[in-house]
Amino acid sequence: MVGDYLKMGNIRVLFLSLLFVSCHLQRKGDVLISNTNIIDIETGKVFKGDVLVKDSVILTISKPNTISFHDLQFIDGTDHYLIPGLWDMHVHIQDSTYLSMFLDYGVTGVRDMGGCVNIPTDGCESVCPEILNRWKVAMEEDLMNGPTLFIAGTQLSGTGWPTSLPVATREEVTNAFRQNLQDQVDFIKVYEEIPWESYQEIARLAKQHHLDFVGHVSEPFLLSDILDLGQKSIEHIREPLVYSFTDDPAELEDFMVADGYTEDDRQFVQPWIEDANNVIESFKKNQAWFTPTMAVQYARLRFQDTQWIAHPERKRMPASVNEGMNQHLMRMKNSRDYEGDLLWWQALTKLVKRFSNENIGLLAGSDAACEGGIPGYSLHEELILMVEEARLSPLGALQTAIINPCTYFGLKYNGKIQDGYCADLVLLKENPLENIRNIHSIKAVFKKGKVVRFAQENSSN
Repeated sequence: MVGDYLKMGNIRVLFLSLLFVSCHLQRKGDVLISNTNIIDIETGKVFKGDVLVKDSVILTISKPNTISFHDLQFIDGTDHYLIPGLWDMHVHIQDSTYLSMFLDYGVTGVRDMGGCVNIPTDGCESVCPEILNRWKVAMEEDLMNGPTLFIAGTQLSGTGWPTSLPVATREEVTNAFRQNLQDQVDFIKVYEEIPWESYQEIARLAKQHHLDFVGHVSEPFLLSDILDLGQKSIEHIREPLVYSFTDDPAELEDFMVADGYTEDDRQFVQPWIEDANNVIESFKKNQAWFTPTMAVQYARLRFQDTQWIAHPERKRMPASVNEGMNQHLMRMKNSRDYEGDLLWWQALTKLVKRFSNENIGLLAGSDAACEGGIPGYSLHEELILMVEEARLSPLGALQTAIINPCTYFGLKYNGKIQDGYCADLVLLKENPLENIRNIHSIKAVFKKGKVVRFAQENSSN
């Protein structure tokens, strides 16, 4: 890296490096982001530099204004801030328009959490893996613009839903794996009401086929037991998890009293209460991850949020998805349990903060476009909620959408602005470390080194 050479005082090597740049980087499509503030998402340190991109990777980083931009696409990064691309680790893609929407908000990678519908419905499950894989190949071959895509395919469930795969017996589990392997999925998604014997068989087959399994938790099992089976991530806040939001018995008692728990309720949840601290240790022991999906939980409280309901981005989404949001809002408006939803929301914010303090891996995921989620935009909301409600630092929140997803997937050359790393980047007009809402201030988005969004009003080419 040129910056390292400067520290070493090796002027000759610096000269040769810059000569290499000037001789070999004249191809169309190469990009220079000049004189920008580069944010190290691991440490929060900020340093100025020129970032030269070639053939989808960061070729070199130099001191500001030291690289010639002749025949390069030049972007002036002065007073701007450069971060790696964001990930949304819980989405349900129902339409190809979502792909460009993700990029518009700097989301350059997503984990699609499954389903199998052929046309858009209410937004809470995905199109079939055949369609997603077709888009995935097109994006990899640069025939479409969109984020890096990991897919779950059709989920395994005991609910009997027609768009899920049944797993009531060992034979059904085998058939479900056969189908998902045929569909070339990247991981297995489990839903709910799965028998324990089936859960064990899912874990065995996942290990056999070198696939992670992730998803919801099935009652009435203990979450620590599920984690010990090897489930890699837990999605959403559900009954077996909620009681881990505090280690203070008095605070837990206040929660149950406020939520109107009866004696029967208390007996039913007692095993999960007793397991609550084991859950914390099981997450650590098994190096499991938690995707809190705060944005979709918060949607339960937003039936009067007219600005969010009428967000202009909804015009880009399928009519059925918007109708699904309207039906969700009507259910919430007519619900008699608003206070209960509010209590669970408060418990979730405390759970996220506790997990952060305990160094349990958190993944930013919005559940878009379920129950009012907006692809791309809802990931920004997720980060804002992590900071303003769960009281994470802006850096801590950004790590859940940048470093943690790359660690989760084992992506060695993603998630950093460094020589040789993938050039999935977001250039911001304001510093997100000072105010997480500055994540909205996008000037440019780069996918594999290609500019896929550009705020023209301040551009230079």
